[in-house]
Amino acid sequence: MSSPLKALHRAITSNEPLVLLKIDGDNKEVTESIKDATHVELDKETYPLDTITNFYNEDKKQDLRAVLFCWIHDKSSIVDYKDACSELGIADFKFLVKTELTTWLNGNSDSCTFIKDEDVSTATSKPDEVVSESTKRKLEDPQLARIGQFEIESIDHNAALRGSKNIDFGYLVSDAKKFIHQLKRSKTATPKSKVTSNKKQPIIIVSPATSALLSLSNIKEFLEDGKFVEPVPTNRPTGGLVTIRHPPSDKLISSASQIMVVDNVDMFNKPEYWDRVIAIFTTGQAWQFSKYKYSKPEELFQKYHGFYFGYHGEASPRQIKDWNVSEIKVDRDKRFRDRMIVRDFWADIDKILVNRGYGK
Repeated sequence: MSSPLKALHRAITSNEPLVLLKIDGDNKEVTESIKDATHVELDKETYPLDTITNFYNEDKKQDLRAVLFCWIHDKSSIVDYKDACSELGIADFKFLVKTELTTWLNGNSDSCTFIKDEDVSTATSKPDEVVSESTKRKLEDPQLARIGQFEIESIDHNAALRGSKNIDFGYLVSDAKKFIHQLKRSKTATPKSKVTSNKKQPIIIVSPATSALLSLSNIKEFLEDGKFVEPVPTNRPTGGLVTIRHPPSDKLISSASQIMVVDNVDMFNKPEYWDRVIAIFTTGQAWQFSKYKYSKPEELFQKYHGFYFGYHGEASPRQIKDWNVSEIKVDRDKRFRDRMIVRDFWADIDKILVNRGYGK
């Protein structure tokens, strides 16, 4: 009688039926319950289900009943399989163990690492199989024998990397940290300074509309002194240009210390002017953008930060909701709030300046 594992393997790969038997003395009957069964018929041989096999699970030999039950639940999920084992009191196997066992049983694998002290390879599972003449010649070839003398046993990558003894490389970690620290200290800002030193003054564009609450006539006093006064169109500078001092900041380069404010783009005859624009004030009137680089406000305010300046408590133009524009609202009478509004505005402008390359 061959081993039960080999018999089970042959029966499964040959698609032979696995017949469960309940034998009590001279009484022998077929049953479908593995719990009631005492034997199994494999390859016309009868094997007790309590037979201990050479299949190991957690370094412990398992009986034929557990192995057979694992195969019966080959298609079941690991959860259903373990529940069934628990219900019947049969030893269960972990997912990887179960998978490797069933893969060998159905013939998709030549061996199973959990079967020990037994030759279960498919090459020896058929004792009547005869080695071919060509194979014999290869085994007896003296040249192959000489080559075999230089054969080196393969090892896994962990053993190859680790070597014959463990070495503590902790000192290299500390050396690397010191090197990185020195590298950071010696790193200079020369490349960045070359780029930022050529940056010209940033530009803010305000609306030329007479209805604009923030114009060239009052923006300097508002942003420098933190005080809002009603605009006076007749006080517009003749050159159409106002220069505003940026509050002192150690995060910005020197060219950002002063900001140009204009209310028309007629002088923007070079692309570099638009590269310097950091903010655009609008009253919500689309005609303002007719000569801009992007005449459609929906597209313009995706490229540049937009602001709408109005009175607190008054409704803003409906269209600016679709323009990606920030709103700045001042009180008509309470001037003490102006400084807080200006402070928040400069905080937003600083972020824009850094993103535009004016940061140190």
